[in-house]
Amino acid sequence: MVRQALLNLIKFIFRSYFLLFYKVKVTGLENIPQKGALIMACNHMSNFDPPFAGGFAGKKRDSIYFIKKELMSVPVCGWLFKYFGFIPVDRKKPGGDMGAIKAALKVVKKGESLFIFPEGTRSKTGKPGRGKPGIGFMVYHSGAPVLPIKITNTNKLPFTRHLSVTFGKPFKVEKDPQREVKEQFQEFADKVMDEINKLD
Repeated sequence: MVRQALLNLIKFIFRSYFLLFYKVKVTGLENIPQKGALIMACNHMSNFDPPFAGGFAGKKRDSIYFIKKELMSVPVCGWLFKYFGFIPVDRKKPGGDMGAIKAALKVVKKGESLFIFPEGTRSKTGKPGRGKPGIGFMVYHSGAPVLPIKITNTNKLPFTRHLSVTFGKPFKVEKDPQREVKEQFQEFADKVMDEINKLD
């Protein structure tokens, strides 16, 4: 009860901040299913992205976030991330942080929603980059639908007044049983980014 109330307050503060100081266009909130396993996948351009996209996505549904390990040591924020069950990932681990990826997979298999940035880091060009195979691993092994999310202009903050977030329709990627499993992870990741790029 306290946890949910605190989370709702934080989401409200984030939404209010962006709506008060910026011209925000939000599209497709009705596409977010309110129950069942789900992977929300969003492009990544700025540190503002999680509170911006997550604040509005949270109007429909809460998610567990896949975040970089360094954020767990930030005063107050790190405590909140742990309190809300966010999953820290060590991006420096050779071959990827499989422990974190498997923890995220468990979240989805329990029928919950996972929020992830498939690129694994912020884009330096302002354009969506290539997804990491980790998202492909989760999509393949969970079988969960993926909801693509596209944000614009957060990389220009605070020097812009126009922001947008678009929530696409959930989709599933079909496995090919005739092919090696690992070969399909990057293809699944590429498919996720393709769906994000298609959004206006």
